[in-house]
Amino acid sequence: MGTRNLARRKQKKIIGEKKVEGMKGNKGMKVVVSLSRRTEPYFYAEKLAQVLISRYPPPRVHTVVIWTKFPQVVLSTMRGVLKKYDQLYVHLTVTGLGGTPLEPRVPRPEEVLARLPELIDFLGDPRRLRLRPDPLVVLERGKKILSNIEKVPEIIREAARAGVRDFSTSFMEVYPKVQRRLASQGFKALELSLKERREIWENLATTAAEEGATLYACCIPGWPVSRCIDGYLLTALHPQGQACRTDKSKGQRLSCGCTHSIDLGWYSMRCPSGCLYCYAEPIVFSRGAGSQGGLPVLSLGGNS
Repeated sequence: MGTRNLARRKQKKIIGEKKVEGMKGNKGMKVVVSLSRRTEPYFYAEKLAQVLISRYPPPRVHTVVIWTKFPQVVLSTMRGVLKKYDQLYVHLTVTGLGGTPLEPRVPRPEEVLARLPELIDFLGDPRRLRLRPDPLVVLERGKKILSNIEKVPEIIREAARAGVRDFSTSFMEVYPKVQRRLASQGFKALELSLKERREIWENLATTAAEEGATLYACCIPGWPVSRCIDGYLLTALHPQGQACRTDKSKGQRLSCGCTHSIDLGWYSMRCPSGCLYCYAEPIVFSRGAGSQGGLPVLSLGGNS
């Protein structure tokens, strides 16, 4: 019994040492900072730039991951701060709905896609950009159907021709607050069957493959799990070959494979883009805003 207990104690000690070594390794690693799953950084660029540089100065950061629908947040409004960091990775969302009642203050897709070469050049490698025609939406208002599904193949083709090799998308989740918001603007979400979803996915994935690119599912139950923040990829792409954490991020959805990052941004930073399908708390404008009049669509030429 004494020998067995001693062996168990030694085994526990070894396991404990390995755990501590792993924790020390994580603590010693530079961090991946995410800007931001919680808001559109374009509208809070000055504040987020200040928070980023003060809390996570360049020596502490492995990669800054930017999530945006506005390429100028990288190319102009936050450029001065972002260029100080070793590596940037951008998730650029282009749904094809910019300027419509669903995205009343988002630039039109052709404007955003035209900036891809400039953005890729600034990032230094096309693999540091993932384009997101996300989410896939099918809505009804009166007798009219509003959807981006038929627009997405051309978005994929045009982005791929500019050098983009990675794409992510998902099907819109109709959470109760999203349903209420859509209803307030006269929209009703049309449900897609599993068969319809798989047919749509096959078409989009084939389109990407024909262009030498890959389409990833972002948190779609029943689809392969992917990593939008991928510590393995960020390590491989790092200019000095430095490693970052690759353990799974906590607090994300079950179908999310993202690795560890620190998100800078708050849900209290409500986004004025007015996207009706948003899972956060956007600022929604009166019916008719956007391309149909009322509130102007934002142009990529300015900051307001």
